[in-house]
Amino acid sequence: MNVCTFVGRLGRDAETRETKNGDQVTGFSLASNVGYGENKSTVWLDCSIWGNRGATLQPALVKGAEITVSGELSEREYTNKEGVVVKTLSLRVNQNSYPVAKETEQAQAPAQPSVSAMDDDDIPF
Repeated sequence: MNVCTFVGRLGRDAETRETKNGDQVTGFSLASNVGYGENKSTVWLDCSIWGNRGATLQPALVKGAEITVSGELSEREYTNKEGVVVKTLSLRVNQNSYPVAKETEQAQAPAQPSVSAMDDDDIPF
């Protein structure tokens, strides 16, 4: 069984397309951080959500939104315009959280206390 879970931010707005046989697929790129400190790097995934669920979520799947996705991970290989063979990671999303926009995260973050300048005479001890 191949099930992977990633938390990351969308690298571009999602796009919903229809296949030749009429199925809907919503695609987006996801940037997920790996490691920490000097060893921190970013893994990019091509994600796809099949069916009406993806089309319903598509307006909220905007660049910068944070989302948690789970699904089947695979490696895809294709030849780009320059004739170079490129390998990418693809995730067929089975479960996801509702995306959270950056603006919403900032609005929900607790306000940082402001620091004001004080004279030595203002300190009570």
